[in-house]
Amino acid sequence: MKITRIQETATTVLENECIVLNLDNGQYFGLEGALKELWLEIQNERKDTKDILIKWKTEFDQTEEELSIILIEAIQELTQNQLIKIEDKS
Repeated sequence: MKITRIQETATTVLENECIVLNLDNGQYFGLEGALKELWLEIQNERKDTKDILIKWKTEFDQTEEELSIILIEAIQELTQNQLIKIEDKS
C-alpha cells in the first residue's frame, strides 16, 4: 500500500511531537509516537508501507507483527483525520 500526505498541511516539529494544521478545515493535530514517525517518513514523498515497516524493524525493538499493527493503526488514524491518503491499496 502506498500512502502520501495531503498537500494542504503545515507542520511544526517539536522534540517529541509534530503539530500539524490541516489548512482545508483549520484543525490542529498533535502527533506523537508512531503517528509522528509515520508523518516524518512520508514528509516529502509517497511511500510504500512495506518500506516503512522494513525501516522500522531496524530502528525499533519490537516484532514485525507488533510494528505492523502499530503502522496500520497509525495509517487509520491519519486517514480518519484527513491528513494522508492511500494511493495504492495493492
